[in-house]
Amino acid sequence: SCEYRKFDQRPTNFRYVKHNSLPPETGPENMIVPCHEYKSLEVAHKLDSKRLKTKVASEVLRFACACMNMRANGTIHFGIMDNVKSTHRHGEIIGIPVQSQEDFVDALDYIEKCFKGSNHQCDARKCIRNPCFIEVLDKENAEKTWVVEYDIVPKASIVKGKLYSVGVPKFSEKDGKVKCEEQVPYHRVGANTPRISDDELIRFIQDLREKDQQREEAESSANQTPLEFREDQKRKLSILLTGGKTHMDNSLFYIVVANKIQPEDLDNITFLVNMNLFCVFDFDPDSETSGLYGKYKEQKAVTPHFLNDYENNKRLENADLIASLKLFDRVSWIYCNGRNNFPGNNVPCDEITWIKIVSLICNEILPRNSFVVIFLFMSDVEQPLVETFHEFYAEMNGHDCLAVIAESKETYRKWSSLAQVSCPISALKEISIVDMPLSHVDATVQSIQLSKNQPERKLPVSNRGLCFLKSVDEAMLDSLEIISVDQCDDTNLEIMSDEEIKETELYFYRGGKINWINFWLAEKHKCGNIIERDAYKEASTILDDVVHRHKAVRPIESVNIYHHPGGGGSTVARQMLWSRKTKVRCAVVKQSKEVTIVCEHAVKLREHDENDKNKCLPVLLLLEDQNADYIDDLRRHLGNVIATKKINQSVLCFILLICNRSNDPERKCRASPSQTVAVTHKLSDQEKPMFQTKVDQLKLEFEEDFKFILTFVLMSKEFQPSYIKDFVKNILDKTDHSSSITSLIRFVALLNCYVKDSYISVSHCEAYLGIANHFSGVKYHAFVDHLTDEAKLIFIHLRDSSTHIQLIRIIHPLVAKEILTQISTSMPQSSIAMELIKDDVLINHRFERDPFLKVITALFIRRNRKSRGDQEDTAFSPLIEKVCTERGGVQKAVDLMKAAFIALGKDAYVAQQLARLLYTNERFEEALEWAEEAKSLCPHDTFILDTLGQVYKRWF
Repeated sequence: SCEYRKFDQRPTNFRYVKHNSLPPETGPENMIVPCHEYKSLEVAHKLDSKRLKTKVASEVLRFACACMNMRANGTIHFGIMDNVKSTHRHGEIIGIPVQSQEDFVDALDYIEKCFKGSNHQCDARKCIRNPCFIEVLDKENAEKTWVVEYDIVPKASIVKGKLYSVGVPKFSEKDGKVKCEEQVPYHRVGANTPRISDDELIRFIQDLREKDQQREEAESSANQTPLEFREDQKRKLSILLTGGKTHMDNSLFYIVVANKIQPEDLDNITFLVNMNLFCVFDFDPDSETSGLYGKYKEQKAVTPHFLNDYENNKRLENADLIASLKLFDRVSWIYCNGRNNFPGNNVPCDEITWIKIVSLICNEILPRNSFVVIFLFMSDVEQPLVETFHEFYAEMNGHDCLAVIAESKETYRKWSSLAQVSCPISALKEISIVDMPLSHVDATVQSIQLSKNQPERKLPVSNRGLCFLKSVDEAMLDSLEIISVDQCDDTNLEIMSDEEIKETELYFYRGGKINWINFWLAEKHKCGNIIERDAYKEASTILDDVVHRHKAVRPIESVNIYHHPGGGGSTVARQMLWSRKTKVRCAVVKQSKEVTIVCEHAVKLREHDENDKNKCLPVLLLLEDQNADYIDDLRRHLGNVIATKKINQSVLCFILLICNRSNDPERKCRASPSQTVAVTHKLSDQEKPMFQTKVDQLKLEFEEDFKFILTFVLMSKEFQPSYIKDFVKNILDKTDHSSSITSLIRFVALLNCYVKDSYISVSHCEAYLGIANHFSGVKYHAFVDHLTDEAKLIFIHLRDSSTHIQLIRIIHPLVAKEILTQISTSMPQSSIAMELIKDDVLINHRFERDPFLKVITALFIRRNRKSRGDQEDTAFSPLIEKVCTERGGVQKAVDLMKAAFIALGKDAYVAQQLARLLYTNERFEEALEWAEEAKSLCPHDTFILDTLGQVYKRWF
């Protein structure tokens, strides 16, 4: 018997075959598994519209009333034989011509006439689904016929506590009118639908409470059913093709049996080209011109050896066939059917010959267990292919070295139903990869091949295989930094020197942001392991709980990481992505990208090369130091897309990994403990020995360069203030405070202390120090050569990930703060700031001028806000508030703001902040002057207009 359409789902590419049979009609089983009733309409389908609607309505409404009273799901099928009085079998699919689908839809309009009361009518409308029209395939008849099916879904929330009666409609031949019979209750008894007799009625009503309870329990159990099992296709394919090895090598030959591959799939056969092929049984008559042979020849740039089974119209003997097949340096290509138009007038093999070839290969040419036979079904399977499988199965005494790849479930079903003659269905499933697109097969198999020519990156897919992420597709998702399954695998260790590896590791331990290459090198044992902090394990537990739920609570989840500045939170977040890049799709949201664009790209990343939007793997998105409004906007936009695409709300689609700096991460964690972890400077008892061991390892590894790994040493010391203070004092004691390099240290420390993520470009530094321009290849080293040993210890050199511009900052925010604190004893911060903004070389340097001036602007006008993770709210920028505490501080702050106003090209917001500073200190005339100046520059800005109003309000 054949299978039913999935209950309560609209059919997609689902058809019945005429004369196949469905299982016998059934009664209620567990209320969720539908009962089935058949009606042939063998004669009735010829009735006129009115009579047909009446007939259909009478059958549907009687059956529906019974299902609603039984609290049981059900389907009534029209076009299926319901009795054995005719020559047809019970359950046989015959199909009916449908002149007008509207007749079957409009038949449900009898609900309002036949059910009593608006409440029961409304319930019936909710429980009875609109009809599904399923095409019936008939090879002997071109006329289209259909099976028409109505599903009944009596949910507990609708039918609870109610008994339903219906008066089925009947067409009166006497007066041509439709009349409804007496309204009576129906129930389902086995495969029949009788009325509930008066004797049974009281008992039936008494039992309804139990039925309602059973229905609720059944619905609850159905909702808790685990998600569809997803077989690990990558692992299974790897084992089938390698015999359990981790990679494919030349120890095995491969024999391919293939039918027609669609033109759009021919670009996905690179995995075959890379295989150690012995021969190909080709069942595609067009293979040489538009199929596998032509594409193989093009990609391999080698002409395969044709196996011609005729010579002067005489069939080749076994010895000749064996000699021809034993050309191990050439792939033998065997045409198994089709036209006689192949190169060199080769005549296609007949079935007798290719079956003989199978026997020769298995018994006389290749040793046992030295080859794998791959059946590649990319189109409808015909009987000769099945015979070839039978022959290989028989000659190999089983299926141990057989593998089947069928892109279509339907193709596999058809093939397996025929192939089970020789091999049980259960065994076929063990060797078959089904419903895996050829593009996924290509990417997955290439990932276990030793070929190094794999330029395209790979992503995980829902079938647990892989797909390609072409560079052109990745370029279209430029708001995201996508982490592929094979991230960094294109790195050539043979040409990567030990010095480069050392520099890469040194950069991280000096305080630079961790890069994917750090994780990759650690996995390859080319450098030491990266410590996994307790926070990583905690965040992993939270994330795994979210991912592994059998049903998502919501389609968009969040995991929060709050960390002390420079405390390693970014490393923890990236460890999360790296460790999960093979299980979910991972990406970092780039800074300054619009929410709408990020949303669009995240959705495209989720759906890339997937067919079912409800089965895609979730996307793990890392958002670093984004404000709450941005994150809320992104969550809202993603939610709107999910709703618009009608994705199941119980499917996990996106996980937002939110990583933000905070001066009090533990407080943030307490506010939302179930989804938040804190990364602090304090080490746990488990972490301390790990850090100390790592410090000892780094001492041995880097020797002379160990002094540069200060950031990691500071972390191992839990950033103890006394340790930082002593280190900075030691540095400054050896420093010439009159040198320009020391001035540069002061400037960078000032910016790093007060402006988050601030830096100065190497180009600015060179201009300030008067270093002549060099070619880009040696420019960085020219700058480093001019630094003192002390400056080399406290400066870290960064490279912007998007522009690749070289940047300078202090190795850690706490070090920058301590430098500023100790320098301030001899040089007030107001003086450092004034010297900075009055330096024409720095202010007017053209390269990277806009980003530099943006940092200077933030230094003077950005106020702290707790809502942004700052420790406290401030009325003015932290620098201005600090300067105001110095002797004569207010005037110094005013002078600084005036100088900044000029240096920044008469910035309106600097003028506004200056006006605020003045009216706060009751210098109203000056405040008015600067408020008017700000207004003249931005006459319609609401913040500036408010400041002007505040001047008058406070003055008068």
